[in-house]
Amino acid sequence: MCSSAPKVNPVPSQPYVGPEVIDEAAVQERDRARQRARSRAGRQSTILAGGGAVAPTAPVKTALGA
Repeated sequence: MCSSAPKVNPVPSQPYVGPEVIDEAAVQERDRARQRARSRAGRQSTILAGGGAVAPTAPVKTALGA
């Protein structure tokens, strides 16, 4: 029977990350791009009028787990 403990390597501490300066123009461009993506999705992103995201029901029954 072994009575010695396993060797444990010390865990390094997390690196310090200082505050990041973000340009206001970059924030506005990011928001503008997000808005364009949202408006581009339009009705296709809704559940009721989804653009084919909902699979049609199969006319033939299949076994579960197959």
